Amino acid sequence: MNAAARDESLGSVLTALAANTAIAVAKGTAAALTGSPALLAETLHTVADAGNEVLLYIAIRRSRHPADASHPFGYGPERYYWALLAAVGMFVVGGAFAIWEGVQGLVHPPELDAFWAGVAVLVIALLLDGTSRLVAGRQLRVQAARRELSVREFVRETPDPTVLTVFLEDTIDVLGAALALVAIVLHRVTGSGVPDALGSIVIGCLLCYLASRLATRNRQLLTNQSVPDRYVQRLRARLEAEPAVRAVTRLDAVYLGPAEVLVAADVEMSDRLTGGEVAGVLSRLRADLGRDVPAIARFYLTPVAPPDLQAVEARGPQRP
Repeated sequence: MNAAARDESLGSVLTALAANTAIAVAKGTAAALTGSPALLAETLHTVADAGNEVLLYIAIRRSRHPADASHPFGYGPERYYWALLAAVGMFVVGGAFAIWEGVQGLVHPPELDAFWAGVAVLVIALLLDGTSRLVAGRQLRVQAARRELSVREFVRETPDPTVLTVFLEDTIDVLGAALALVAIVLHRVTGSGVPDALGSIVIGCLLCYLASRLATRNRQLLTNQSVPDRYVQRLRARLEAEPAVRAVTRLDAVYLGPAEVLVAADVEMSDRLTGGEVAGVLSRLRADLGRDVPAIARFYLTPVAPPDLQAVEARGPQRP
């Protein structure tokens, strides 16, 4: 990912933060006026989302710090750490509280007041959340096109949790606002607070599911997940296309951050090369691949002996 892509990620986060801050204030006011559990759940949901965007902003800024003596591979994993905290916040503040409010609404069904104020706020929220989702969705499509992937494939394997989190949050926001709107309409039509309370529970369950999914993804990235195998095979083919390389016996590539990869390979070199020539070939390969694949932040190439020679060396000198 280049600098422009990182700026686009920041733009998606800031757009979502502005939208969620305004929506949270409006929903909170409407929830206080109507007494609707579903609207209160949506308020908590949006407050959690706004807090998450703050954490994602911190994640982007901290992950951009250059490598130093204490972090020789850079600060890329900072993005995964803060995104994981955002997922936990979504689960606790958004999901668990919404379910609790829904259960309370079933036990003590509330009265519905200021119905039209609630409807107006939810319609506005649908429009704002939909706009934020369009911005994040456009960024996802741009990043997917750079990797020549479908959006579905990109969502499944992207190493950047920021835009993904915003996009999925906004998707749940739109669904949640629609559910809350249906819930208060049913409350008004039937005169029962049960649909309102059930709407809150469903919203909470959706948030818990999304939070669990995002937490799992960030855990995978924090634990040095390998890049997808097709990229590993492309690197292997690129190395083995070099005439001086007989074979690549091992190749590992793991994410250091959303835009950085560490690659380590054991390569068998042609036995016609001298030690100096081997060093020159490896140096040239590192430079060429670093230029062709900017995401490679660290590239370690280790020359190894062929397996038959390794076996001989392992047995040691033979007695006469």
